[in-house]
Amino acid sequence: MTKLALLVRGTAVLLCLLIFQVASTSHGQASGSGACIGSERDALLSFKASLLDPAGRLSSWQGEDCCQWKGVRCSNRTGHLIKLNLRNIDMEDYMRYYMYDYSDYNYPNRSRSLSLSAGEMSSSLATLQHLRYLDLSWNDFNGTSIPVFLSSLKNLRYLNLSTAGFSGRIPSQLGNLSKLQYLDISWNYYYYGNKSYILDLAWLPRLSLLSHLDMSYVDLGSARDWFQRVNMLPSLKVLRMSDCGLNGTVSATISISNLTHLEVLDVSCNTFRIPSQFGNLSKLQYLDVSWNYYSDVALAWLPRLSLLSHLDMSYVDLGSARDWFRSVNMLPSLKVLGLSHCGLNSTMSASISLSNLTHLEVLDMSGNNFYTSLKHAWFWNLKSLKELQLSGSGWVGSIPSDLANMTSLEVIDLSFNQLVGLLPNKLENLCNLTRMRFNYNNIGSSIGEFMGRLPKCSWNKLQELSVCGGNMMGNLPTWIGNMTNLSVLEASENMLTGPLPVGLGALGNLEMLGLSYNKFSGVLLKEHFASLGNLKVLELSYNNFSSVLLKEKFASLGNLKLLDLSYNKFSGVLFKEDFASLGNLEHLDLSYNNFSDFLLKERSTSLVNLKHMDLSHNKLDSVLVEEHFAGLLNLEYLDSLYNSLRFAIDKKWIPPFRLKVARFRSCLLGPNFPEWLKSQSNIEVLVLSNANLDDIIPDWFWVTFSQASFLQASGNKLHGSLPAQLPIKIVRLNLSSNSLSGSLPSELNAPLLEEFLLANNQFIGTIPSSICQLTKLKRLDLSGNQLTGDIMQCQKELVPNSTDQFGSDMLSLALNNNDLTGEFPKFLQRSSGLMFLDLSYNRLFGGLPEWLPQKMPHMKILRVRSNMFSGHIPKSLTSLHGLHYLDIAHNNMTGSIPWSLSNLKAMMTMVSQDTGDYIYEESIPVITKDQKRDYTFAIYQLLVVLDLSSNSLAGQVPEEITLLIGLTNLNLSNNQLTGAIPNQIGDLRQLDSLDLSFNEFSGAIPSSLSALTYLSHLNLSYNNLSGAIPSGQQLQALDNQMYIYIGNPGLCGDPVGRNCSTHDVEKSGLEDIDHMPSVFLGMSIGFVVGLWTVFCTLLMKRTWRAAFFRFVDMMYDMVYVQVAVRWAHMMEKNQDGAP
Repeated sequence: MTKLALLVRGTAVLLCLLIFQVASTSHGQASGSGACIGSERDALLSFKASLLDPAGRLSSWQGEDCCQWKGVRCSNRTGHLIKLNLRNIDMEDYMRYYMYDYSDYNYPNRSRSLSLSAGEMSSSLATLQHLRYLDLSWNDFNGTSIPVFLSSLKNLRYLNLSTAGFSGRIPSQLGNLSKLQYLDISWNYYYYGNKSYILDLAWLPRLSLLSHLDMSYVDLGSARDWFQRVNMLPSLKVLRMSDCGLNGTVSATISISNLTHLEVLDVSCNTFRIPSQFGNLSKLQYLDVSWNYYSDVALAWLPRLSLLSHLDMSYVDLGSARDWFRSVNMLPSLKVLGLSHCGLNSTMSASISLSNLTHLEVLDMSGNNFYTSLKHAWFWNLKSLKELQLSGSGWVGSIPSDLANMTSLEVIDLSFNQLVGLLPNKLENLCNLTRMRFNYNNIGSSIGEFMGRLPKCSWNKLQELSVCGGNMMGNLPTWIGNMTNLSVLEASENMLTGPLPVGLGALGNLEMLGLSYNKFSGVLLKEHFASLGNLKVLELSYNNFSSVLLKEKFASLGNLKLLDLSYNKFSGVLFKEDFASLGNLEHLDLSYNNFSDFLLKERSTSLVNLKHMDLSHNKLDSVLVEEHFAGLLNLEYLDSLYNSLRFAIDKKWIPPFRLKVARFRSCLLGPNFPEWLKSQSNIEVLVLSNANLDDIIPDWFWVTFSQASFLQASGNKLHGSLPAQLPIKIVRLNLSSNSLSGSLPSELNAPLLEEFLLANNQFIGTIPSSICQLTKLKRLDLSGNQLTGDIMQCQKELVPNSTDQFGSDMLSLALNNNDLTGEFPKFLQRSSGLMFLDLSYNRLFGGLPEWLPQKMPHMKILRVRSNMFSGHIPKSLTSLHGLHYLDIAHNNMTGSIPWSLSNLKAMMTMVSQDTGDYIYEESIPVITKDQKRDYTFAIYQLLVVLDLSSNSLAGQVPEEITLLIGLTNLNLSNNQLTGAIPNQIGDLRQLDSLDLSFNEFSGAIPSSLSALTYLSHLNLSYNNLSGAIPSGQQLQALDNQMYIYIGNPGLCGDPVGRNCSTHDVEKSGLEDIDHMPSVFLGMSIGFVVGLWTVFCTLLMKRTWRAAFFRFVDMMYDMVYVQVAVRWAHMMEKNQDGAP
């Protein structure tokens, strides 16, 4: 019986196997013969027709058998299409690589993404009713909504629509997919706008079989019941709701008892209080609550998650959670712990003893506030640790020797701390190290000694070594070539010297080499790059490398994408062969060198992928023609500033590229306006300053560059007028120093405009009132024009404490050298950040306001000369502690000089050249040494000037003026100042020019004047000074000695030609001069009496009168004849001498 049963079972098994084999064979034959359900094939072809496929990813979708098409899978049993996978793996792989390897220089390439050719996705997919698996992720569906017809695919088990460029409301009909087990609708947006959203999650509980749900970056801010809805998914194992706008507090009464199978929970990047109910998720293995900004976090629930292996609480405020370590220390399965930027401080680590985290492999505590010695940290006994992230946490002292105990360590990051000294000795057991980052600490030793302490057993494993800003010196060690696995070497911002070691050329896996901001010197050899075929980024800027570039040096760098050799001393000619092998190069920076010629003509096709080329600040003087640019098909950034390049390009030429940034300052593009720029409609930044342009600005200029943000064409001879409408996106417009004319546009509709510079042109008319709408303005320069009318006041928009009004962002205002009238501009009361103000050479009147220091506390330069301002100098001016240039000359100011001038602290020291992120005018006129000079701002910043000349100031000069020891120019001339020159005037040691002329100073010239060793201009003329002129080497070297002291008859000494040894005689003579008024009075009376005596005699005696007039006539005739004869003789002589 038993045997019979066994026989029956065996027969049944054989029969089943036979049936299965026949079915398989039948299906295989069917497939091979092109068996594919026609309606489903037609649906796929219709779907394909609605798509744009630039990379040809669907090129296999042809022929009869759709089951063989790429991304398509059919059922072996029924032949129906059950799986459609159109995931863009190129984008996915890129993002994964990009997020974790910063050495890459790629950008996301959406050119391989599928997108829609029309408005909506084809609904033909609804025909695929047997579809179980649909993946459309990592494509770009043009911001359309997720199609509702997908909800009709009732057999779907897997649906992935993540990162597919959908937007708008997610359809609630997805709740009809009752068999769905996997749903991913995360990270859908359209260019950071139109984020996808859900208003109500009532449909979610109908997906009872769901085990994986990812709604990250879906806006759930309006779905208040999200916690309850999610709790109704009993099969859920993975839940990701990162950056969903979840906020507030979850009530403690709400249960999550149904989520008994949940293993992965990600609710990062929200703003809600972490609920204690999370402690009931007993099977949870992965928990990410990072970036939840909520204070007073309680962690009592955390120890109940005994299976937790991954915990990330980064950017959660644990500053008040004193039990954080006790709670974390009770998680025995923990392998990954993220606590970066949690507000942890030294008091939390001081009381910690041993740790129970014996399985911990990754610890991230970067960005905290420990500010204590690293040797006191609690984690040194974690021998299982593989990754230790401690950057930016204020650790101080040396790196402890306990580091040697971490024998499993692979990654360590101690960057941005205050650590000092070398690595500890005896690290020979750390053989697993792959990444070491020690950036921006004070290592303070030679790099050779530092690298010498790296364990030799890790040399062939180490992939990254970063020691930027480590205060290290010396040469790179010659044995660096032994680190054969190194992919990233960063040692920028140190003081490394010497030539590069040849061993660098042996690092065949190197992808990024950063040695900028050092003191390397010598030449680059081909051996330096011999085996660097994988190198993508090479940064050698800000060093002292020299020599000529040769093609063999870069011959092996076929994968190089970024080459930065700027700020060195390279020279010679740039030949086309030098770059022949750099076919993948995208970024080339050769600026600030000494290259003399540029020969890429005809063969520049090797740089077909180049996007960024910077040749500025060299000595290039080539003539560029169309062929130089023929192969630069992808060029977007071209900078040739400060060269002498001459463009000889046909005006009909259309470039093969579309520039976004073009900078041609000081290049010779003119005299005609370059027509080839007409095709560059993508321009965002255009610089044509000092480009020898002498032409009318063409009409197409404002059309082509209507979307530009930066237009600069200053220093040319351009003429014409401004358009009625400025470019709507313009941020900086500089057309200064041209010959532009006409009126300013009446409607200045440029809401983003920050710099509006039209100085030194020929604009006429008034300043339009619409200028008050430019609320973003930081720099306004209309100086040197012919503008008339009232200066703008912009009072209508004056709202106290408003930061979005005209003037509120103003840093610099120059309206000088026009013909403007009115009072001091009142809108400047909003300009709290103003540093430069020039209103000089206008017809402004009224007084200088007392509110200047209160409303403009950061003022550095104030010029209001040559106006009609009156009244006293405001004493409050001296509260402008940053003011180092004050010019009120040629006004009608009265009163005395305020004694509080000593409060001008910026004049009491050398001026700092730190101007922050502010760029001042390129050239500013200065009146000094009786001359007008134009200074660049680099020099202007060094000037400390006080000019109160040509006013009606009276009284004595306050002695406190001698405390302004930083002064380089002091001018008090043409006033009514009296008294003595301050005795301590010699304390102003920085003075280059001193003018006290045309006042009423009396007494002796202070002897301390001879201490002014920098003095090159001195004028004390026309005062009442007396006594001996001080001697001194600098005073005697001054030119025009006589004119320095003229008009002071009481002075003696060599400069005035009066010997001081006869001082008493001269003094007696001066006393006689005191009686001269009475002498002059007597002479005048005698003259009048004598004249009238003669006149009366002639009036009474007729014969005398006749004789007198005959005498006059005779003398007239005699003189006339003599003059006429001599004149005729001279004319004859001149004619004889003519050729």
